[in-house]
Amino acid sequence: MRIVLEYLIVFLIIGICYYIVIAKKRKKYSKNDICIELYYLMYVYNVNPKKIDFKVFNIVCSLINAFIISSVYIVVLYLVKGLVFQIVIGIVLLLLLIIICYGILGRIYIKKGKVLKNV
Repeated sequence: MRIVLEYLIVFLIIGICYYIVIAKKRKKYSKNDICIELYYLMYVYNVNPKKIDFKVFNIVCSLINAFIISSVYIVVLYLVKGLVFQIVIGIVLLLLLIIICYGILGRIYIKKGKVLKNV
């Protein structure tokens, strides 16, 4: 129960801080100032950035990033012993969660029809 409570606290703190610090600075989509999440979705899933509600996208990215960071934190802190193993497993888990979570988001945008037509 203590781990779940710690996970929720870390998730909320990271989510709120990420939204305030990072996402609030990105008010709208600009061709010259593309966030890395949108850049990934554009080139892997052909998501059309002009069809995306950027305010909702920032909130979703904040939640996804908070989930990824807090999940890696809890797994590395409580399930892995040894500094070298914590670093290796943390990096591998971080990359896998990024690919999985943003893959799901990309597929959601594909189902909603928010992709480029001529690609």
